[in-house]
This record gives sequence, C-alpha cells and structure tokens, in this order.
Amino acid sequence: MLVAKSDRLGRVFSGPEVRETEQHHRVFTQEFTCPICKKRVDYNDAPSNRPFGYFSHADGSPDCFRTNSVSDEHRVATEITLKVLHNRIREVTGEPVEIDIERWIGIRENFVIADVRVTSPLQVAAEVYYKAERLALGRKLNTMFENGYRTYIVFHREGSHDVDRVERYIRRITPLQLGRFHPETLKLTLGDLFSEQQIEFNSTNRARLPDYIAR
Repeated sequence: MLVAKSDRLGRVFSGPEVRETEQHHRVFTQEFTCPICKKRVDYNDAPSNRPFGYFSHADGSPDCFRTNSVSDEHRVATEITLKVLHNRIREVTGEPVEIDIERWIGIRENFVIADVRVTSPLQVAAEVYYKAERLALGRKLNTMFENGYRTYIVFHREGSHDVDRVERYIRRITPLQLGRFHPETLKLTLGDLFSEQQIEFNSTNRARLPDYIAR
C-alpha cells in the first residue's frame, strides 16, 4: 500500500513522505498501522513494486487497498484521497476516523459505491474520477445525500475529463469547487464539500448540465 497511519501522530502519511522525513530528519521511528483494518504494517523505504510496496501488513495478510475493479492510476488517487480526507477530518474534529474504500452507501434497491467512505465521527464520502466516461453526479450525489453523506468530488488530472471544464458546468448551478489530484507530485486538493443544501439535482438544474455530468 502507498499510505499508512501513524498512531502516535494520528495522521495518515504516504510512503514518499515517510522516506523524505527519514532522510532529512531521521525521526520517523513510530509504528504504522493500516488506516482501513488497523493492523500493524511494515514500512519499506525502497519498494521494488513502487508505488504500492511502501507498506505491507506485518502478518502477511492481503493489501486492503488491492482491488481488480480499478486501475493503478485510480488506486493511487484513491489512496491519496483517503490520506487527505482522514487528516482533514482528524484536524477538524480531533476524534478517531473510521474510513474505508469501495463501500456501499444506500440500500440494495438504491445504492452507490463510494471510492472513500467515512462513517465516524462524520458521514463524508469522496468520489474519485479517472477514466469513467459518465459522471452520473445526479444519481450518486442524491443517493449519498439521502443517506446522510456529504461528498467531495476529486478528478485525476490525467483522467478522461478536463476538471476545469466540468467545474465551469457545475458553476451553472452552484459555486462549489471540484478536487484535483496531481499524479506527478501526489498532491491533492479536496475542493468544496457537496451537500444537499448547496446543490440540487432537480429537473431544471439537470437540464443546465451535459448528460455525461448529470445522468
């Protein structure tokens, strides 16, 4: 995995961040845990399978981030989104964060799968877009809102869609900003938090957006 949690600091770090800290300050000696399952993980400062080999479960169990349903590029963006979202909520609330990836929101008859889902101390989700042609924001956001989740929308800068163009369309109905992931630097901005108080996907607003965004 690319990211892990420092229990001593209560923050999630990426492997490159730990490596840089060790090289320049030589003080990163605390144990790390998996931010999803909370098992202890080992750190490797020179993984052969970079970027996903920086951390591994100490007991040899499978990587919690590994999935056959997404590309490596999407996975990198998802892990960094989890890191940034975890740390943001930790800073705001000061409480432990329950966070996971690829989890249902809703019921079987009407659900979406969130790329990142926080269940405590707040209900917040994040959607990461890389190669998906249709965004389906109307269905996804309405389902999340109905189940008490506010949502960040993050775009991979090398993905299928021009995030600046999508944002200009979104601003036809709300002034909210989208998040952006820069793969060359692993830097990510979450943008604004979408809530049902700030954006409404009614028939009038849907008609003001291209189908690939709203439906």
